[in-house]
Amino acid sequence: MSDEKLLRALRSKVDVLDEKLIELLAERMNLIKEIAHVKSRLKLGVKDVQREAEIMSRVERISKEKGLDWSFTQDIFMRIIKKGRDIEHEIRKNLLRVAYLGPRGTFTEEATRKFFNDIDAELIPITTISGVISMVENGHADMGVLPIENSVEGSVTTTLDLLVRSNVKICGEIILPVEHSLLGKEKIDFNEITAVYSHPQALAQCRNFLAKNLPQARLYETSSTAEAVRLVALNDAHDVAAIGSAMAAELYGLLVLARGIQDEQTNETRFAVIGTKDMPPTGEDKTSIAIFLLQDRPGALCEVLEEFKERNINLTRIESRPSKKILGDYIFFIDLEGHIEQPEVRESIEKI
Repeated sequence: MSDEKLLRALRSKVDVLDEKLIELLAERMNLIKEIAHVKSRLKLGVKDVQREAEIMSRVERISKEKGLDWSFTQDIFMRIIKKGRDIEHEIRKNLLRVAYLGPRGTFTEEATRKFFNDIDAELIPITTISGVISMVENGHADMGVLPIENSVEGSVTTTLDLLVRSNVKICGEIILPVEHSLLGKEKIDFNEITAVYSHPQALAQCRNFLAKNLPQARLYETSSTAEAVRLVALNDAHDVAAIGSAMAAELYGLLVLARGIQDEQTNETRFAVIGTKDMPPTGEDKTSIAIFLLQDRPGALCEVLEEFKERNINLTRIESRPSKKILGDYIFFIDLEGHIEQPEVRESIEKI
C-alpha cells in the first residue's frame, strides 16, 4: 500500500474515532441531565467536590496506564466537568436555593430537609453561621436555616448576635427532636474507646453517658457533629468514636454503637429559617424582634412589655444579650405570638 493510501486509511480510522468520541460525549451529557434531576430530588448541591476529585483521580491513573500526557487529559476532563456543571445549573436555575449550617450530615441538614420536604430546593451546606447569613444577604441563596435554641443548652448565641446585625429576617421555624448516637468504625467495647469527637454542645448534652460509659476517653471538640463523624471515618484508628446522628453515620459509613445517648430524652433544637422577604400571615404566626433601650432607667423594660400586655399579645420568649458596645448595655430578644401585619402587633412594635 502506498503512503497516500495508508494516510487516507489512517485518517478514516481517526474520523470513526472522532464520531465515537462525540457520541460518547453526547451520551455523557444526557446522563448528566438525568443526574441533575436525581440530585434535585435528593436536594443535593450542583458541585460535588468529592465526586469530582474521584473522577480526576481515576482519569489520571488511566491516562498514565495508557501512556497519555496527564496535563492533556486533565485539561479535557476539567472542561467536561465544567460543562456538566453548566448543564446542571441551567436545569435547576429555578430551584429554591437554601443554605444551611453544614457540612452534610448535621442536624441542621435534617431540619432543612424536613422543612423543605415538599418544595423543589437545592440545599447548600455552609461551614459557618456567618456564612449562611452572608449567602442569604448577598442573594447567593434564597433562604437559610440556622440553629437558634436548644431545650437543654439554651440559645445559640452566635446565631442571635449575628442575626441582630444583619438585614435578614426570620421567615419560619422548625423544632427537631435531637437524638445523639455514639458512632464508630466497627463494633467495639466502650472501655476500648480512647477518644470521642463531637460539637461542644453535643458533648455537653451527653456528659452523663460519657462519664458513666467512657470515663477513659479523651473528648475532642469539632465545628459540628457531622465534622466529627467525618473525621472518625477518615481516621485510621479503630478505637475512636463520634457523637452524631444516625443520618451522618449512614452518610459517612460508620456504625451506630449506641442510640439515644443524650442525657435528656426530650432534647429538642429550634431552627430559624431566614430570608430577605416578609412572609404572608398563616394564622399560626410568631414574630421575633430585637430591641435596644435608649435609656437605662427603672421601668424602661417594663414599659416595653406593657405595650404587649395592653393588646393581649402573648410573649413566648425574652432574652438579653450584651450589645458588645459598652459593659452593661444589652439587646433584648423577644418572640411573640402573631404576625407583623396584625394591627395589634404592628401597633405594639410602633409604640416601642
